[in-house]
Amino acid sequence: MKLAEDNLEDWLSSATVPDADGLYFVGTFDSRITFYSQQVRALRLARAMREAGKIEANESVAVVGAGAAGVTMALALALLDCRVTLFDPADEVLQLQSDSPRLLHPHIYEWPSLGSLENDAGLPFLNWELDTGGVVAAKLVEEFHGHRARLQQKLVWKARHKLTNLAQEGSEWRLHFDNGSSFVVKQVVLSMGFGDEKKTGDADVYDYWKQRGVGTAAIEPNAPATYLVSGNGDGALTDILNLMISGFEHVPFTENFLSYFGQDVLRTTILAAHEGRNPEANLEPVFEGDLHKVLLERGILDSLTPLLRKDRLLTINTSGPLLSLGRAAQLNQCMVYAVLAAARQAGIGVRRSNGTISDVKKHADGLEALGISLEGLPLSDRFNHVILRHGPEKKVRYSPVANFFETFRVASLERVNAHPKLSAPPSLDAETYTFFYERRLDKLADAALKLQLAGQTAREACTIIIGWDKATQSLVERGKMELRELAQQCETAPATFTIQMDAPMNRVTADDFVRLANASRGKILLSVASVVQKSWQTKLPNASVANSSSSRYPYRTIGDLSIDEYVDASLVRQLDAMLSKIKVSGKCFGLGHIAQDILEATLATWDDWRATLHASPSLRRDFLAWLGSIGIIKADPWDGDSKAVERMASALLLILATHLGEPLKPAEVPRGNLTFDVHGLALGSAAEEIHGGDLLTDWSRPEHWDVDALILSGSAEVQVTGPDDTVLTAGEPGMSLSVARRIKPAIVRNDSTWRSALKTDLATWRKAVEEEFGQWRKRQDDDRERVLA
Repeated sequence: MKLAEDNLEDWLSSATVPDADGLYFVGTFDSRITFYSQQVRALRLARAMREAGKIEANESVAVVGAGAAGVTMALALALLDCRVTLFDPADEVLQLQSDSPRLLHPHIYEWPSLGSLENDAGLPFLNWELDTGGVVAAKLVEEFHGHRARLQQKLVWKARHKLTNLAQEGSEWRLHFDNGSSFVVKQVVLSMGFGDEKKTGDADVYDYWKQRGVGTAAIEPNAPATYLVSGNGDGALTDILNLMISGFEHVPFTENFLSYFGQDVLRTTILAAHEGRNPEANLEPVFEGDLHKVLLERGILDSLTPLLRKDRLLTINTSGPLLSLGRAAQLNQCMVYAVLAAARQAGIGVRRSNGTISDVKKHADGLEALGISLEGLPLSDRFNHVILRHGPEKKVRYSPVANFFETFRVASLERVNAHPKLSAPPSLDAETYTFFYERRLDKLADAALKLQLAGQTAREACTIIIGWDKATQSLVERGKMELRELAQQCETAPATFTIQMDAPMNRVTADDFVRLANASRGKILLSVASVVQKSWQTKLPNASVANSSSSRYPYRTIGDLSIDEYVDASLVRQLDAMLSKIKVSGKCFGLGHIAQDILEATLATWDDWRATLHASPSLRRDFLAWLGSIGIIKADPWDGDSKAVERMASALLLILATHLGEPLKPAEVPRGNLTFDVHGLALGSAAEEIHGGDLLTDWSRPEHWDVDALILSGSAEVQVTGPDDTVLTAGEPGMSLSVARRIKPAIVRNDSTWRSALKTDLATWRKAVEEEFGQWRKRQDDDRERVLA
């Protein structure tokens, strides 16, 4: 499982410092930093270092910083047999998130990507699900130290070590710490975070991760309380939502907001708004068009209005556009626009100032922000609270490595300008997941866990999960193999696959999946997730129940997938295989021995017909439906039952043999599947009864069948009689040649006479068919003469 060269180069170049071999930064200047994205960057870098030959077994590596990236990087390198030492000034890893009340979601900032509301991070180790930062951190801290204990000398944790200097000594690196210690290693990975929020004057500093006493859900004691929020990144946009929405919780509000739209309307609207825009483009005027129209038409502004708080007066300050492309998550920008539009509609004032805040002064009556203006005039108002979201002090945090930091900053800027796509937030690919999952299983799992997880990689590779994506309101799949490819292969699949239903039954065409599984001859199994088991109870009462919906494979849209077409294609292949067996054995189910020259001629015809059916899925669908069943109005498609294939092959052979004496052609006609002569209609079927319970013999009148010829392998007793004086329209006979009338059809059926003819030779068989259709033509001519008379 070799890493693609393009990925290898991208993952390494995003972390390396020019002319500083063995030094790496993780995510320091990447955009859209999240807990999850930092873990992914660490896993990518560790794998790229290994496959590029940058690290070797037992090589010493220092990882500085024990946040999301640091603990993930340290553990990943230890699993690759490096001797890793993890340093941090705190007493415990993941100090920043410890006891944090802020909800931590792994993917929400990736919207409008598929799966961006998935609660599971989906990592091979140090995995987590949506929860508060404190809960997530506590779980991962416990897991980290558990793994560290098993790895022993491969992973050493050094608390209370603050880096003060880093120097290159030949091919090695020397690190100095504030407690006077120093360490020499071959490789250094800097994952020191981003520093504290920039402080300006007397403005309070509100730590993103910590509990704070302002902007809470509590009612303001002195309304309206005045707030100034400055910035246009995710922190500032989240603060705006928090201040304007009653009882705001990021994830529940987001899910509720997306549910207003249904289908994929919001996602497609936002993608269109971003199409072709330059980086840093102002999106607000763009949103005033199609997005505002969508919000109005669907009543979403009206739905948001009751949620708006009226006990706060908010001023938003930016030095550029508030909604600037690439500056924040698209979903946050969309929600802020919608909330501001709802406030405007409701007459709730939100002021918009601009400029760079040079200082914040504290006065007896509040805080004053200097350097900003409102409608062209300096803004000197006093605020109860000033919240500045101007980014962290990265330069201060990285001062011990200032020279390397600046070199890396310049290189990072050049790299992103040359390749803008590299700024996209990362997601973990299945190959990297497997790369580390197998090493985790080998080095960290005890015997019981190994037994429990044995074969997990193989099981996931042979499972396709069908789910409903809340982020895009669309049907999606996850699996190594695409559903379309599996449906194409069906009974020829190389292994047994499971299609796991995570979507409720009302979100999918359930009968198509059941038919596909039945048609696969055991190659495709259906299971249901425990959360949707009840909705599938009537359709799949005996399906196995899956308690987990996790998958290492990415989300994919299913789109306009016609499973029924692949089921029909499978039936054609199975009929083809059955005809080949008949040719070898000389025997056909229900029909007995078949003369060899008849068999060879029928199979030659089948080669042509098969190509015709392949070229037209709709023709193939109708032809096969009537081949397997007969209905009063229409025929039902094959349900996938393998036992029916043998019967249908017999009918197909009888049809093909009939063609040798009376040329037939597959066709889409109202009550059959064949045409002949100029306007003749025919029905060829293996059905043994009429859908609904009637016997074939119950249909004894021409008007029951409404065709000119019947080829029935499922009955030896069908008799059709047609009185010579019957006019089926009940009109006056003889008034017009257009008077509708059916005569007794030509009939080729599975009786002793026709079976005996099949045993003879091609000439004898052909003569028998010609005589049957000749009699039909005579009846037709006689009837025409009678009408004319």
